[in-house]
Amino acid sequence: MKKTMLFLLGILILSQIAYAGVTNPLPTELNLMKGESGRFKFQIQTVASNQELECDYFQETESPLEVVFDPPHIVVPAGTVREVRGTVTVPKDVDFTTYEETFCISCKPVLGEAGTAVKIDTCGLPIKVNVVSEEQRDTGKENMYVPPKPFPEIYKVIIIVGAAAIAIIVYYLLRLQQKKKPKKKKAKAKTAKAKTKKKR
Repeated sequence: MKKTMLFLLGILILSQIAYAGVTNPLPTELNLMKGESGRFKFQIQTVASNQELECDYFQETESPLEVVFDPPHIVVPAGTVREVRGTVTVPKDVDFTTYEETFCISCKPVLGEAGTAVKIDTCGLPIKVNVVSEEQRDTGKENMYVPPKPFPEIYKVIIIVGAAAIAIIVYYLLRLQQKKKPKKKKAKAKTAKAKTKKKR
């Protein structure tokens, strides 16, 4: 009986697991000039989680670097991987040196999910930036290209459907105008005939 209870308790605990794995940002290091921006990306993985998690990010250490994440907040369904991208900007009034910013990711189960809403924090994720001159930049290694976040498919569909609807409306309005023009000509022709009859 005790073994059965322990087994059932173990299954119940496993069903409550909320776990988020986070990869280190890529590229690991950026060479940027003063006033320049660079892109980076990382993944939040809930492959080992049985719960949907909502995650926020915040800077752990203070540095002159300006860091912006997109999106600023993310919901990661259970058993999936989501990519987060960000931009780091170097202010114009900093020294030519290396700056290292670290940030944290804080995740918790989405409200309404079973289990406790315990926060899962992953900290110490680095963003390393070498502030270089133009000459150093030209002779140094090129930064890894991180493209902008892909446009969501749903928005593409909305834009296509919207464009098609506008095209149909414009076409319909043009047809209406074309139909009205011959009527005016016919009306003019009738009035001209009536005038000639009156003259006779």
